[in-house]
Amino acid sequence: MSEKAPATKKRRAVQFNLELIKRYDKAGPRYTSYPTAVQFTESFNSKAYAGYARQSNEEPIRRHLSLYFHIPFCSTLCFYCACNKFITKKKEHGAPYLDRLFREIEMQGRL
Repeated sequence: MSEKAPATKKRRAVQFNLELIKRYDKAGPRYTSYPTAVQFTESFNSKAYAGYARQSNEEPIRRHLSLYFHIPFCSTLCFYCACNKFITKKKEHGAPYLDRLFREIEMQGRL
């Protein structure tokens, strides 16, 4: 009985984009932070925010917009979730939060 030689796969060399690696080689905030935690200072006001938003819209690498909304009013506790949460069966607790969220979406849309 003869054994077959294992099939060999051609390996492609991995190519790294050093410029891209340098651009993103820094710590970032948790994905749920908004605005990012490092921006919570007295000097980061609405004018600074608008400037930051305009600057990010002009970045050289264009990409699709991704949105994440965390609604912290849950009917049951999710043990895997590290976000702030308020456990309640009363859905009306979320109404003021949603009003503010809709207002912020409106303001952000203008930028």
